[in-house]
Amino acid sequence: MSRRLYVLAGGGTGGHLAPGIAVAEELRRRDPDCIVRFVGAGRAVEQQMLAPTGFDYSVGTAVSRSDFRRRPLHSLMSFCRSLTEARQILHRDRPVAVVGLGGFVSFPVVFAAIREHIPVLLLEQNVYPGRVTRWLSRFCPVCVTFEATRRWLSRRAVVHVTGNPLRTSLLAAAAGVRSSEAPTLLILGGSQGSRQVTESALQAVEALRSELTGWHILHQTGPDGADQARAFYERLQLAHTVEPFVSGMEQWYSRATVAISRAGATTLCELAAFGIPAVLIPHPFAADDHQTLNARYFVEAGAAVMVSAPRGSMQPVPLSDALLTLIAQPQHRESMRSAMRALARLDAAAVICDQLTGQSS
Repeated sequence: MSRRLYVLAGGGTGGHLAPGIAVAEELRRRDPDCIVRFVGAGRAVEQQMLAPTGFDYSVGTAVSRSDFRRRPLHSLMSFCRSLTEARQILHRDRPVAVVGLGGFVSFPVVFAAIREHIPVLLLEQNVYPGRVTRWLSRFCPVCVTFEATRRWLSRRAVVHVTGNPLRTSLLAAAAGVRSSEAPTLLILGGSQGSRQVTESALQAVEALRSELTGWHILHQTGPDGADQARAFYERLQLAHTVEPFVSGMEQWYSRATVAISRAGATTLCELAAFGIPAVLIPHPFAADDHQTLNARYFVEAGAAVMVSAPRGSMQPVPLSDALLTLIAQPQHRESMRSAMRALARLDAAAVICDQLTGQSS
């Protein structure tokens, strides 16, 4: 009997890839002999995240809307070639199902799977769905994180509200006993780094230096800015740990008291699992301003506060007032922690795999 093959297509950012890894882990737990193959965009963050997992990985052709604007003819030819290649590969390997994780690299693989009559499931992390999800939702089921997402999808779409799947290591840590160390401020620059988040956070930390005495600061900077951040904290004589990239985020989440973060859906769902109240800075260039909608959902639930930059501006934003509220008011912080935990959906990977294996059986 041949081993069952699942193809998970998408990536470009950690936010797209992490839910896919969570689903892949659950598939492998249920069927240790299955093969899980990721098709990504070839970015460094994908290789960093997938290398320790042992899952197969290949690079697909991604043609974005900006590519079409700059070089329309070349992009059209690349797009047609990517569709042909994807269809040939799927026809040859015959996976039992294909999962679209979002991002333009997922489109050729998902579309080819539809043409080849291979079961397909789309994952949508954000409140406002991405273009690929909106385009394809009329042809295949969609698993969404938020009920509010339904209104932006095709009326013909089959929608399952499952939550956003989290990796096994995160779920185990979230269910464990929290660390009793010093209060800890977690600053997340995202998998690709954010100078805006780092500079905004450093300005707030400097303004609240006395209030943060006795706190430990965990700062994930992304590829750039780690040396600058370390020198800054050393000058202020604040306890700190600074890393460009953290492979075991569950260790940092377990220690965190408060977070400063972008408002990507995967990060927000990870914060919810650990009950970490947050100051959110939506990415001012996020497609369709989807991070603002994500942040607003958590703010309205009482789990976070949002400080927005003007659309299209990467200048630092003033965080000190919002951060001070969380640092100096333990009761308010505890209320927000409870609200965060109430938003967590810890069974998402299992529910999605139920849908996936049901389709492919």
